[in-house]
Amino acid sequence: MNKLGIFLSTTIILLSFSFCCSTKELAKENHPFKVTSATYNTWVGGQPGVKGYKVVITIDNQDIQLDTVFFRNMKTPLKRDISAELNTFVGVFTLPNTEKDYILHENPINEYGNTPIDKSLNIPFELKKNEAIVNYLLDNKTYYYKIDEVVEIKSTVKY
Repeated sequence: MNKLGIFLSTTIILLSFSFCCSTKELAKENHPFKVTSATYNTWVGGQPGVKGYKVVITIDNQDIQLDTVFFRNMKTPLKRDISAELNTFVGVFTLPNTEKDYILHENPINEYGNTPIDKSLNIPFELKKNEAIVNYLLDNKTYYYKIDEVVEIKSTVKY
C-alpha cells in the first residue's frame, strides 16, 4: 500500500508540472508586437449617469488582431479603428449608472450601515489603476500582453 501511495503522489506532482509548462507558454514574454501608444479618456453621455472610458491602443504589427482589453476591473472587446493610419484598436467601457442597489432587510434597524452591492467584474488579473492587459490569438492559442502605463488624455471641452 505504501508503494501505491508513493506512485500516486509522484504521478500527481509530475502532472502538475506539465500543466505549469502549458500555462507558462500562454504568458510568453516575446510578443510579436510592441505597444507604441496606450491612452484612455473619460466620456460623458447625453443622459444623466451615462459615462465611461475609451481606451485606445496602437501596436506596431499589422498582422496581429487584439481581442479584449482588461482595465480597471472591467473588460471589453477591442475593435480595429479603420479610420486611423496606424494599427489602432479601441475599447469602450460604459460605467454603471450612479443609482446604487442595496440589500434591504425586513427589520429597519438592520438597515443602518447598509452598503451597496459590488457589481464590479472579477477579472483574473490584479491591475493597478493605469495598467491594462490585452489578449490576442496566435496559432490558435491565447496570449496576454500587460501594458504598464495607460496614459490619461484630459478633455479640453468644457461643459
